[in-house]
Amino acid sequence: MIQEKAIKHAQYVNSQVSYLGEGAWHQAWQLTSPQHKSMVLRIPKKIAYKKEVAYDANALLAEYGGTEQYYSWVNKVVPGAAPEKFVYHVSEGLTYTIESFAGSHVDLHDLNREDAQKLGSEIGHLYRKMEQVNHGLEGFGFFDWNEESGLHGRFLGDFHEFVTAESKEIIDDYMDLLTKRPIFNKPEIKEAILRICENRLIEIGSPVLTNQDASPENWLVDNGQIRLIDPLPILYIGEVMAANFMNLYETLFVELAHTERYGKHRFHECRETLQSIANGFELGYCGQNADLIRKLRSEQMIQVLNCAVSHNQMFIEGLNEEQIIRYGTKEDVENRLTVFVEKLIELQDQV
Repeated sequence: MIQEKAIKHAQYVNSQVSYLGEGAWHQAWQLTSPQHKSMVLRIPKKIAYKKEVAYDANALLAEYGGTEQYYSWVNKVVPGAAPEKFVYHVSEGLTYTIESFAGSHVDLHDLNREDAQKLGSEIGHLYRKMEQVNHGLEGFGFFDWNEESGLHGRFLGDFHEFVTAESKEIIDDYMDLLTKRPIFNKPEIKEAILRICENRLIEIGSPVLTNQDASPENWLVDNGQIRLIDPLPILYIGEVMAANFMNLYETLFVELAHTERYGKHRFHECRETLQSIANGFELGYCGQNADLIRKLRSEQMIQVLNCAVSHNQMFIEGLNEEQIIRYGTKEDVENRLTVFVEKLIELQDQV
């Protein structure tokens, strides 16, 4: 079996092996032994979202190299907040990662409001601390890897020009949405979107090393400390990824609660807990900094708008099999548009 081959290759042959389960892209096993600390072996799945996953060495090296970088910096700014050890091997016949066992999954249904807010605050504090590191990596966007340049951001052009073009695209997407969905044609929303995009061009800094994957599946607890696993690192605007977190916990997770991808989490049963996590995140990330709160809520408004645009596009074009797993039926997708309008109205007062 492939896991036995990986264990032998990584020289953990004397370990006791127990199956942990699977995520969207990997299967995982715990390796325990008196000779080493508990470790987790992950092997990429051959089938994900009901589609065959083709082997792509450069993509895997980018993914695992980015994870290695992110873990390393996390542990420098908040010691112990990520696995201490992370190694990986990539070849067509055998690909795997092995990392330190990081603890137990957080059960959202067992959290009281105070603990949920504390968890969110710790995560927000970590996000903010990560924005202050001098990562030294070239480019921006998700990671790429090639033999010539090694690990780097996917885009190597001028960051200011990229964000300027992206901001124009945001406005264009909103204007196009108005013609297709008149419920979004509200002066207060339009004024807020234009103001946010204008401010973006004034406030652009350098791309920071941050994380797009904020799922509760990837936050563990070990001796009372929050620890992060399986990130999706990206070199980008820090407030954008922080806003992604807020959008997920305040809006999107509950809306996706009945989909095949997220149904097991029963997010609809812990709406208040998710909101408490978001409240804590904002406090941990922003503190009492009113300007930073404005930036966070501004980018959250863009996140909600992007969800509305993508949902409307899926409704028009029809959903493929992966999208159905992630987002539900065509009716589900259309029904969320009203939720997004309401959230945009709520946020526009804060930007």
